[in-house]
Amino acid sequence: MFELLRSQSKSASGAILYVTIGTLLMIWSGLWYFYFLRPDPNPPAWQSFTCMGTILSGFAIAAIGLMFGLIGRGAKAADTTVGMAATPAVVAPTQVVDPSAVVTPGVVGAPVAVAPATQQPVLR
Repeated sequence: MFELLRSQSKSASGAILYVTIGTLLMIWSGLWYFYFLRPDPNPPAWQSFTCMGTILSGFAIAAIGLMFGLIGRGAKAADTTVGMAATPAVVAPTQVVDPSAVVTPGVVGAPVAVAPATQQPVLR
């Protein structure tokens, strides 16, 4: 069971976390409003402000989580694991050209003699 939780992408885990926290904030602040603030005819202003702030924060966090999930689903192709990464293409070795075997342009079909290159002594 825990392997299912580990195999999710980071965006899916983040979306679930944001939606869960936002929903819990809305539920608990809604309970606070209906059971403590609504029956009181004149609740303190700071309690009303805090309660409405947490309800609206819960809505905002849940909306962020939903958008995070949609964005993560769209970017799913970018989430590649190490095993799924493309292997580099095998490149054939290139052939080294001998500079002494260079053929100079001339008459087509006529044999061309080229002297082999010799090393010149270095004067010091």
